[in-house]
Amino acid sequence: MGNLYTRRTVAQKDAQPCMICFTPTTCVLFNSSIQDWFHCCEIHFQDNPGFAKPVYPASYHDAMDNLKVVKQQLDTEKSQGARTWDSWVNKMISRKPSKEDVKSEVEAEAKDDSRSKEETLGSEYQELLDKISKLRKELRTYSLSQIMYESRLDAKKRNHSLKAKLKREQDAYTNTNPDDLQAKFAFPTVPQR
Repeated sequence: MGNLYTRRTVAQKDAQPCMICFTPTTCVLFNSSIQDWFHCCEIHFQDNPGFAKPVYPASYHDAMDNLKVVKQQLDTEKSQGARTWDSWVNKMISRKPSKEDVKSEVEAEAKDDSRSKEETLGSEYQELLDKISKLRKELRTYSLSQIMYESRLDAKKRNHSLKAKLKREQDAYTNTNPDDLQAKFAFPTVPQR
């Protein structure tokens, strides 16, 4: 009995009221381990983190780790680029018109290389952001809050016990065979002398 609910969509004709706001919705949360399901609007997954939390796949966590690494590299590359720009401006101010021209050309080439590296890191960063947003949109697995999950389990148990009690009562009333009735129930007998 796991606390994993899968988001499904039903046909418009099968729309039922949302469990929270009672507006008709086609979104259903389904738990296959306990055969539990209920209708809920999709907006409640985003605006109420105390209701249900998303369960992300391993690829999402890997992409987040890669995103942090690329962001860190991009920040260091930008800060190094700023330092080279400052040093380049300082050299322009104190410029000597001979051997410095050759060095400035080498620095310009290095600047172009750093700029291209910065651009590749930026494009990689953007690709990772796109991948993460795609994974968030495709997310279908949620975990209910502990209180909500326990209340769903209690309601399931109550319904099961009520159905069992009703079945026992119906079996007792529908059985009219006298031998079966005598076996099931202890009827009072006439005292024997």
